[in-house]
Amino acid sequence: MEKNQAIFFILAKLTFTAIFLTLIFSTHAQKLEIFKTYCGGFYKSMDDLRKMQQKEIDFYDFRSGQTIASIGAQCCHWEAAYAATTDSVTFYLEDIDSSKFKKSQVEFAWNYYSTLRVRPMTSDYKMIIGDERSTSLPENTFDKILIINNFHEVTFQAEMLADIKKKLKPGGILYIDEALPKRQGELRGICNKPMLTNEETIAFFEKNGFEYLNGIDFNFRQKNPTRKIFVFRI
Repeated sequence: MEKNQAIFFILAKLTFTAIFLTLIFSTHAQKLEIFKTYCGGFYKSMDDLRKMQQKEIDFYDFRSGQTIASIGAQCCHWEAAYAATTDSVTFYLEDIDSSKFKKSQVEFAWNYYSTLRVRPMTSDYKMIIGDERSTSLPENTFDKILIINNFHEVTFQAEMLADIKKKLKPGGILYIDEALPKRQGELRGICNKPMLTNEETIAFFEKNGFEYLNGIDFNFRQKNPTRKIFVFRI
């Protein structure tokens, strides 16, 4: 009898935990639309977009007339969302994976957010196919370059940073958005790639000719930051 009660208690606890976690994450999930034909998640309204992304939007500080590159854009759902919050910005979207990074995907993302914001998008885009060592972006062109959640996947990181230096305008800014490990040497759960700590990231970029300016941490209700956007310049 006691054994059965113990099993019941464990199962009940596991069920409660599963329900609790579902409630925590469902709020964000309910704000995103997923489409079978296209990759990425899309906010259901501009209010949802601003509520969930305003911290990043304010930090990136996109301004009319700027030229922005996003390396590893792939689904382009983040870039289209950011484009919907500003006007007259030119986005260069770069990736090496042509299976997902294609014209129909980008057009869908741009049109989706153009519909959400009611008035037509005034920020345009150009698509660029790069390779593992080079972005193929035009030189001395960009006010800001973004690498969102994929620098850890770059095979030739030093070569890529050397290429990026040529693409930024004088005084241009590089933003690196990356997850942070709980401990040194931790691997990413999805891709099994090594994650760099805050200190390791700054040291690596400084070694490759970039100066660390500042950054913003994301704690997600945890004691230590689990994600950070780093800001560097040459």
